[in-house]
Amino acid sequence: MPSRRVTNILALLLFLVVATSVFKIELGSSSFDPSSLYHHHTNNDDPGVWDWETTSRFPRVQNPILDDDQLCDAFPSYLLSRIQVVLKIGASEPADRIDAQISSVTRCIPNLIIVSDRESQIHDHHVHDILAALPESFRANTSDFDAYDALQRGDDRFVAGPQGWRLDRFKFLPMVERAHEINPTADWFVFLESDTYMVWDNMFRFLDQLDPRVPLYLGSPSPGRRLNEEEVSYFAYGGSGFVLSTAAMKKLVLREVGLHGEYTQPPLSQQYEDLVKADCCGDSILGWALHEKGVKLSGYWPMFNPHPLHGIPFDEAHWCQPVISLHKTLLSDMTGLTRWENQRDRTRPLLYADLLEYLKLGTVDYMPDWDNGDWGGWQEPPESPAHGSFDACETGCHDHPECLSFTYDSSGHCVFVRTMRLGAKKTLGDSTVRLSSGWDLDKIQRWRASHRCEKAQWVKPSTKRIF
Repeated sequence: MPSRRVTNILALLLFLVVATSVFKIELGSSSFDPSSLYHHHTNNDDPGVWDWETTSRFPRVQNPILDDDQLCDAFPSYLLSRIQVVLKIGASEPADRIDAQISSVTRCIPNLIIVSDRESQIHDHHVHDILAALPESFRANTSDFDAYDALQRGDDRFVAGPQGWRLDRFKFLPMVERAHEINPTADWFVFLESDTYMVWDNMFRFLDQLDPRVPLYLGSPSPGRRLNEEEVSYFAYGGSGFVLSTAAMKKLVLREVGLHGEYTQPPLSQQYEDLVKADCCGDSILGWALHEKGVKLSGYWPMFNPHPLHGIPFDEAHWCQPVISLHKTLLSDMTGLTRWENQRDRTRPLLYADLLEYLKLGTVDYMPDWDNGDWGGWQEPPESPAHGSFDACETGCHDHPECLSFTYDSSGHCVFVRTMRLGAKKTLGDSTVRLSSGWDLDKIQRWRASHRCEKAQWVKPSTKRIF
C-alpha cells in the first residue's frame, strides 16, 4: 500500500494534469482561453474587429429610473473589487464641472480615488494632493509650481486656465503610483478626467474579454515621442480615459532593489523628472514611461474617443462600434446621458448609432446660430451658387450626393459635411455675420436604413486607426 504522502503527491500530479488541459480564466461569468488573448495583441496594426458576444453586468431594467437616488441601485458595484477607478481633477477647475462628474458618471463608484493638486473633500470622497510628495527639485528651472503654491493658499482666482493646465502634466506619474499604492490587488485601473464620460456597461463588457495578467495599456492613440526618423511611439490621450492592467501597472512602478532589499532606483515620478519638465503633457510622458518599460499602447479608437458627444461625426467609423468613452462632455449631457443609459435596454452594447436617439439627430432640419460644419466639412468652389444664401446652401447640399448636413455663414460661405453631426450653438459676438445649420433628413434616413448594425464591432487594437 502506498504511503499517504505518496498518495497525496499522485493526487496533486493528477490535478495539475487535468487543470492544465482545461485551463480557463474566469472573469465574472466569462470564461475563455488565455492563449487567444496573447495572439490578439501581437498585431497592433490590425484594423479589423472582434465578433465578441458580450453580456451586460447590469440587470435588465424593469421600470424607468426617474429618481437620481435610484441611479446606483442597478450598478454592478461587485465588479469594483477588481476594477479601480481613478478620477484626475484640478483645484482650479470649475466646481460645477467636477460636481457634475461626481454626481453622474462616477456617482456609483464608492471606492473612487480622486487625485488633484490640493487636498480636500468632495461628496464624501477624500481628494489626494499627489503633488505634495514631489521633491523640491521639481521646482527648479520652472515657474509652474507658483500656481500650486497659490492653490495651497486658497488664491484660486490667481490661477488661470493655462497655469492649471501646465501644472496638470506633473500629476500623471504620481497618479498611477498612488493608485497602485492604494489598491495593489486590482486587476484593472481605469483613469478618467472631469469632462470624460464613461459608458460603464461597455467598459465592463470590454474588460471581460481581456486578461489582466497581460501587460495592457488601452486608450485612444496619439503620436508621442519619436523612436527614429520613421517611427513614433504612441500614448493614450488622457481626456478620453485610459486603462492599465495589473501586469502593466506592476511593470511601470517596479523598482530595482539591491542585495539587502533597498531600492536602487528612485520612484517613477523622479525617474522621469526632467522629461516631465520639458514636455507639455503628462499623458505623453506616461505613455513613454510605459514604452520604455516594455508596455506598448493598444489603440482602441473610436471606442475611446476624444470627440465630445455633440461633435461626433457619425459615419461608418462612428456607427456600429461600441462607445466606451467621450471627452469634453457638456455638463447637461453628463447627467442626461447617465439617466438615459439607465433607462435603455442593455441587451446589446451601446453603439454610436444608438446615440442618435439621445441626440434626436435626424429629426430637425434647421438651427439658427448653430455650427455643425467645423469638423470634416468642405467648401465648393467660390463660384458655386451654394454660397449665395442659406437657401442656396441648403439646395446645394440636397443636390450633392455626399452632403448630409451643412453650415452657412451670412458673409457668403457654405460648408458641406459628409457626416451626421449635431454641432453646437455658436454666435460671433457683436459681428453681423450669423451662422445657420441644416440637415438633409431624407438622405440621413436613407443612410441609416442602409447601415443597420447586425452586431457590435469591437475594434481590434491599432495605432493606424487614429483620431
